[in-house]
Amino acid sequence: MKRHGRAVKALAGIILCMSIIAGCSSNNAKESQTSEASAQPSASASASPTASASSTASAAPAETQETAFTKFDPPVTISAAITLRPSDKLRFGDTTENNPVTRWLSENLGIITKFQWVVTDTAAFETKVRLALASGEALPDVLYTGGSLLEELIDSGKIQTIDEAYEKYASPRLKDLYAKNPAVWATAKRDGKIIGLPDVANGVVGNKVMWIRQDWLDKLQLKAPTNVEEFEKVLDAFTNQDPDGNGKKDTFGMAFGANTGYHKPTNNYMADSEFLFGQDQPYLWIKGDDGQLYYGANSPNVKKGLAKLNEWFNKGYFNPDFGTMDAAQAMADFTSGKAGIAMAAGWAGGWPIGTAVQEAKSKNQTLNIKPYPIPSGITGEVGRQESQPSYGTYVFRKGFNNMEAVFKYYDTMYGCLIEDPKCPFAIGQGEGYDYVMKDGKPDWKNVPDGLVSLSRYLIFPSNGTAPTNVMEGPSIYQRVAAGKRDNVFEQKLAASNDSLAIEGFSVAYQQMDKDVKNGFYGANTPTMKEKWEQLNTLEDQAYLQIIYGKKSLDYFDTFLKQWHDQGGTQITKEINEAVAKQQ
Repeated sequence: MKRHGRAVKALAGIILCMSIIAGCSSNNAKESQTSEASAQPSASASASPTASASSTASAAPAETQETAFTKFDPPVTISAAITLRPSDKLRFGDTTENNPVTRWLSENLGIITKFQWVVTDTAAFETKVRLALASGEALPDVLYTGGSLLEELIDSGKIQTIDEAYEKYASPRLKDLYAKNPAVWATAKRDGKIIGLPDVANGVVGNKVMWIRQDWLDKLQLKAPTNVEEFEKVLDAFTNQDPDGNGKKDTFGMAFGANTGYHKPTNNYMADSEFLFGQDQPYLWIKGDDGQLYYGANSPNVKKGLAKLNEWFNKGYFNPDFGTMDAAQAMADFTSGKAGIAMAAGWAGGWPIGTAVQEAKSKNQTLNIKPYPIPSGITGEVGRQESQPSYGTYVFRKGFNNMEAVFKYYDTMYGCLIEDPKCPFAIGQGEGYDYVMKDGKPDWKNVPDGLVSLSRYLIFPSNGTAPTNVMEGPSIYQRVAAGKRDNVFEQKLAASNDSLAIEGFSVAYQQMDKDVKNGFYGANTPTMKEKWEQLNTLEDQAYLQIIYGKKSLDYFDTFLKQWHDQGGTQITKEINEAVAKQQ
């Protein structure tokens, strides 16, 4: 399955625009990068190391590598690709290869950055790679990719395995990172060999929470629902008891948009209904009791979830045009006062929810929205689809001999994710870009001409929050939501993000143990390449027809038989074989 579908690209773009911390991907040849607190560059010759060591993190970071800031002499050069949009403008005469972050790397680590390819978006990057493979053009030293393009690079023989370099040069804390997140190796190993370094996400970037019109709950004297029965009671009240007080029956219980643009009608990136299926999530490859993966649609509880959605449709609990509404349109129902509940990730507290709340406030209107944990689903279990453990893999050109520099670079940037006080970009990546100094203190809110992120000029990421499983205690979102401002990382997050987004992510962390794991993130298998699109369409149509009532619930059994007969059984076999090879 392709790992860079339209949904992932759209999600990443949204988060970047909001300057919300996601901490899940690099800025190497990616059209849209997730970023935690808007990235922090520096107008000076290099970012200030002293400014970054403000104070010790509340949740103790991994120990700093002793040789982290030793400098290569003579300097070494690492080439990569970079995606630059027309809106990406540098300041103070800086260039793509000579700016605050690249200067810091050169002056402190002796690593010179060279961008061999400059492209405008992901599609252009993929085309450039494929043309280079076909023509024999030399690849950059480092490429960040995934999905089918990663498979093509592996098959080309033009990238190297890095087992020896990993053992020799990876710092103890990097090895600890991967040891604690073994699932990320699924797409970065072949026949037991390491073919690249997968990034490790923070685990919540796409995880849904339940956003509710708190003012509607208060008016109708209701509490936030914790299970399907309570949820249905709130849906009915929001639909039938005039929660907006205009004397009209013109509201819906929940926002729901099934037009995802990439199949999966019950699993949009905002305003979806995935919570209803609990631990029996459709669209995922789930490990059964026998250790084998099966496609989620095969669970009988998916059928029960569709039956419940059909019931809610008949009762008018969501917009009757849900099937043609995309996520943004469905969320507009919520933010404009037509719907009272919406499922969306924590970052939605910035856009579109936070922006709607601020707009209402400027007009002296009431729009009180709060995030809550998602309720239990149709079987009484809480469940939501996990955020991807990794969004891509760094691969290295065959013949590239500076892997020690790669690991030094990567370890330094990783320190910034785990709140290492020695992070060179703790305050920001560049004064005059994403912060300014006022009275000896960083100001992240009042940068002349607005914030500008320099993250894409880094081959490896430095902005974001800690990957999963590596820091003890509450996450930075939970700490900041609770009022902590003890170190510069917490201060920066609080100043750079909408308070509703911080609260939303904090709530998302509460249910990470309920995430349903996807057992397969690899490229399309042979039969998938031929039939997966057809099977996706078959599934989409079956779900929508059942929800709309165009087909009876028994049609679900017909759909499942067709799915298996038309390639699903063979694909399931191939996926289990592929997963076995990834071990």
